[in-house]
Amino acid sequence: MTRKDVESLFKTHYMQMYHLALTLLFDEAESKDVVSEVFASLLSGRTVMRADNAKAFLMASVRHGCLNVLQHKRVQERFARLLIEDSDTLASDDTAEQQMQMEELMRYVRDNLSPMEQNVFRLRYQREMTCQEVAEALNVSRQTVHTHLKQSVEKIRTYFNSNSKVI
Repeated sequence: MTRKDVESLFKTHYMQMYHLALTLLFDEAESKDVVSEVFASLLSGRTVMRADNAKAFLMASVRHGCLNVLQHKRVQERFARLLIEDSDTLASDDTAEQQMQMEELMRYVRDNLSPMEQNVFRLRYQREMTCQEVAEALNVSRQTVHTHLKQSVEKIRTYFNSNSKVI
């Protein structure tokens, strides 16, 4: 698909795609990110679109992108609740075992996550910044923040599940 083809699709379908994303996400910036990612994927060649029904393909792509964002948010919220519960537990009942678990988590983050994943993780969960604030602080898109958070959480979950440790 040529750049001109993608530009034509953009001009024709952008507003409908954006409104669908906004209806699903209730967030203007995230909606724009999802729609932009669909077009970026077409331009880069990561996604190949059949020419028979472009509108249906684009709308389905937006819907799937929105569902992925919502799923990432749920994972992040569950993980944040776990961290908060652990922090509350540590504050109210400062047992040595719980303190060691939190230290192990932070050691794992420091030793096993990429620098970008560490920055995103710390800003989001330790400084309690929103994803938009993290994106602005690091000069990246919100989707990039979501991607790094998802990867970080998955690495942490895999490590602690394989080592039968509870955070």
